Amino acid sequence: MIGSSFRAALSLLALPFAASCVDGDYNRARVYKEPPFEAVEALTPGETDLGTALDSLGAPVFVIEIGLGLALAWGWQDTTDWNIEVSAPIGDAQGNLSFTSTDTTTRGLVLFFNEDWKLTSIRRGFLSELLPKKPLPRDVEDDLRD
Repeated sequence: MIGSSFRAALSLLALPFAASCVDGDYNRARVYKEPPFEAVEALTPGETDLGTALDSLGAPVFVIEIGLGLALAWGWQDTTDWNIEVSAPIGDAQGNLSFTSTDTTTRGLVLFFNEDWKLTSIRRGFLSELLPKKPLPRDVEDDLRD
């Protein structure tokens, strides 16, 4: 049984929230699925060809041309977002506290192939770090002046 002094202390702590508003939400989303670990481990740089990689892992999310070769990327996301907002009158003013947590990084796997469509390397991590950066467009007028 809860003592009367504990109930009184709990009531005093809850008092500021009696005239306040507490709101929150929680969301979870999963996008795509990580390729099976065993299937990725079976791929061998220098030996595995493009067809074998596609047969083992399925369709990639991105295909990027790199010189005469290419990069195939698989990405997956397991995102959790939550938010808590508390508003309470404080004297003549309105107080507001808000906290949001979001994890939106996309994990991924990128396979690099040479011009003969042979696997050259396998990289894992965040897709934003693994994918080759697109070069900035050239200024045609500068090229014509040179």
